[in-house]
Amino acid sequence: MNATETLRQAFQLFEQEHYAAAEQALFGLLDAEPGNAQALHLLGSVAAAQGRHEEAAVALQRALQVLPQDARDTLAVRYKLGRAFYELGRFEDAFLLYRDLIESGHRLPELFIAAAAALQALSPSGKNDEHAIALLDEALQLQPDAADTWHRKALLLERGKRWEAARASMHRALQLDGQRAVYWLDAGLAEHALGEFEEALKFYDQALIFDPDYVDAHVSRGTSLARLRQYEEAIESYRRALYLAPDEADAKVNLALSLLVLGRFQEALPLYEWRWEGRGADPYRHESIPAWNGASPLRGKRILLWAEQGHGDTIQFSRYVEQIVGAGAQVVFEVPASLLPLMASLPSWASFELIAMGEAVPAVDYQLPLMSLPLVCNTHYDEIPAPVPYLGADDARRQEWAARIDGLAPRGAGRLRVGVVCSGNPGNVNDRRRSIALSQFAPLAQARGDLDFFVLQPDLRQEDAAWLKAHEAWYDLGEGIRDFADTAAALSCMDLLVTVDTAAAHLAGALGMPVWIALPFAPDWRWFLGRHDSPWYPAARLFRQQRAGEWGDVMLTIKAALAVSAPQRR
Repeated sequence: MNATETLRQAFQLFEQEHYAAAEQALFGLLDAEPGNAQALHLLGSVAAAQGRHEEAAVALQRALQVLPQDARDTLAVRYKLGRAFYELGRFEDAFLLYRDLIESGHRLPELFIAAAAALQALSPSGKNDEHAIALLDEALQLQPDAADTWHRKALLLERGKRWEAARASMHRALQLDGQRAVYWLDAGLAEHALGEFEEALKFYDQALIFDPDYVDAHVSRGTSLARLRQYEEAIESYRRALYLAPDEADAKVNLALSLLVLGRFQEALPLYEWRWEGRGADPYRHESIPAWNGASPLRGKRILLWAEQGHGDTIQFSRYVEQIVGAGAQVVFEVPASLLPLMASLPSWASFELIAMGEAVPAVDYQLPLMSLPLVCNTHYDEIPAPVPYLGADDARRQEWAARIDGLAPRGAGRLRVGVVCSGNPGNVNDRRRSIALSQFAPLAQARGDLDFFVLQPDLRQEDAAWLKAHEAWYDLGEGIRDFADTAAALSCMDLLVTVDTAAAHLAGALGMPVWIALPFAPDWRWFLGRHDSPWYPAARLFRQQRAGEWGDVMLTIKAALAVSAPQRR
């Protein structure tokens, strides 16, 4: 059999997925003609089809060595070599190869798409996403009716939180191909991110028409239902996802959050332990140390309790440290450096060791993340440990802040000092729902004539700083705040804190001072539903949105409360 006939037969076997027979024919041909470029090319394709990408790369590179630069097959071989590099995780090699092809004048949409994928994989942080989007735009210029390319572009835009543009790209993909469940799901995710939760549900439901067992669509549907406070329906969606995929971590965590906001702790807290397994989950630190399960005796044992999630979470759940010390344990408490001086005010601080994140951890018998303590301590909704105050302000710092505040606005007879915090960490996934422009607090000044307002934020946003500078009756305390011990000292000079749901709310609550908290329509689980007080903080008062995104009514309610029931001067 001559070389042409052998290649024809091998290609036919390849198309029929008879890979072993195709390889046998090709190896026989290459024994006789080691430099047969077509045989090497096909051998690379056969290896790639079986997931043997290292072998594919070797065969394709050998093919390129023997092919003339201007050979017709060169483009196809180099493209497939780039695919092999990509599958091997050699993203830079793949990108450089595709870039060279593009710069050589080859304008094929698949080259731009492959280059964008390699560039995206090369930088999971998103640093190269703008360049990747530009490459996809080039592909769309050449092939504007490619639904998959519009979808790829939408995913990159979503990663950059450019939700309006992502929505437009997803809608274009759906216009071109409305039969793929994943397109409907991703369109729903864009609507959810834009706060259009009811609209998001329509897209998820359409995805489930095409694929009733689509686990991600059931989970995403649950998250949008939860934002609409339809928690029982959300729970049903999560349970459906778990029926289909019993180990789906995101379904378990979201189910836990919906159960928690309803106060169903006993069912929720074990599920909440799956927070380390979901997509985008924080890494579980100190995993080499045995985790305490709540059953082993702690007397005489040394346990590391370590902070997780945000500063507010650490402040809130540091109340459990007292219980662990009371159980006879030697506690090492690891917290962010900015919380270190504050945590030294815990009642039992002399009985445990405080360390900052990043410091060497001493030898311990057990470890446990702080937010697992409600589970191991068997916390019930109606039995939340609340020994408030459990944190305090340092006397020396308090005196310094009192002098500074008196310098800004001397304490007049009968006047009340109101602290204000309008926004939290902009990187928080819920920041868009919880933070408020400082200007929206302006009506509070009209409640009565004996109020002085002090903004306690070291990281005030630019537009808020401009507003504050233009209003003389409001005072900026942010510049001198170095850590949370400073915040505590400044708060101790206030009669009341009015805040959104931030670490400052938890700090004021832990200090036992009056704190009024403005909450979004679908609140964080720890504020529960329908109540205006908090079992975590007896001095807290909750003011809830009645319509998602509408803060005007909340501020008017707070204004009315200030007019008739402001706390007495401390």
